[in-house]
Amino acid sequence: MKRAILLIGGVIISVLILNSCTKDNSDDPASVNYLKFGEATSTNSSFSVEMCSCDSLFVGYNELYFKIINKSSGLIVQDAAITLHPLMDMVTFSHACPVENPTGKANADGYFKGIVIFSMPGTNSWSVSANITAGGIKDSVFIPLSQVSGTTPPRKIVVIDSLETAPGTWQITKYPISLVMPASWKVGLNTFEFTIHKMASMMSFPSVTDMTVEITPEMPSMGHGSPNNVNPVHVGNGHYSGTVNFTMTGDWRIHLKLTQNGRVVTEKAYFDILF
Repeated sequence: MKRAILLIGGVIISVLILNSCTKDNSDDPASVNYLKFGEATSTNSSFSVEMCSCDSLFVGYNELYFKIINKSSGLIVQDAAITLHPLMDMVTFSHACPVENPTGKANADGYFKGIVIFSMPGTNSWSVSANITAGGIKDSVFIPLSQVSGTTPPRKIVVIDSLETAPGTWQITKYPISLVMPASWKVGLNTFEFTIHKMASMMSFPSVTDMTVEITPEMPSMGHGSPNNVNPVHVGNGHYSGTVNFTMTGDWRIHLKLTQNGRVVTEKAYFDILF
């Protein structure tokens, strides 16, 4: 029996090693499992680039981590300017999605953290390219992705704003809104954060900084809401943060009322939360 348990444990450890790159100090409670989703050599062979995440790739707000190795020196790059270019190839046309480019310095594990907000699911259709400048060297890398999945409930919604600019003339604007998931939801006060972007074109998604947001939590199965909520406000780069109070576990719906320049954009948007 002991031998069987040891064999099973060995298999599990081997699988974890093959599918993730972890911090060396496994006793550190803040250690992170970096799940590798792609790696490639840059166009001019200046860099070797590894792309990881801490979860499977999904429609919504994904934290991506990039480790860059200078192929000439073999050293991990610690300072770099990185611009991300996600793209979905739909055969007849292509489109991008919102991003937040990494800061100029790698973290303690040697990874640059960026954000890609994938807009729809896809199999072998998404890719992430990156322009990299480090140590006076400029190069680019292309990393294809095998899978981006949807989530239940969705972590990304789209608000469509229809504004009549003249009789019979309408301006249609799409606003992708993406939930920034906490480590876990709990009974009581929770930080509720999401991003708002504007679809300016198929390739351009600037952040929206001037929305006024009101939230109304509801527990549909029980027919009640909750007190002591704090409406989200813009905190930078299209991020809105507030507080939602969950009085019990179960299914919650957070209704969003969005107002811009004194005009209500929508009162029908919501996120469903289940915990």
